[in-house]
Amino acid sequence: MTDYKIINGEKVPIIKCESETVISNLKTGKIYKNEEEVKADNANPKDIKRDVKIIIPKGFDVFGEEPLK
Repeated sequence: MTDYKIINGEKVPIIKCESETVISNLKTGKIYKNEEEVKADNANPKDIKRDVKIIIPKGFDVFGEEPLK
């Protein structure tokens, strides 16, 4: 679940999480399956909205005792 990487001399946890992305067109309300479908639709990039949900593993403390640096 957790790997570590040395950054600036400190051991930093690398958390592997799942994510879900919903891509939609603000003007038409169309929901796209993926980025390729967006490109094929030739939609104006300003009209495209991406909602990303990050799924944190159970038992992971997002509000740790010390704030992140």
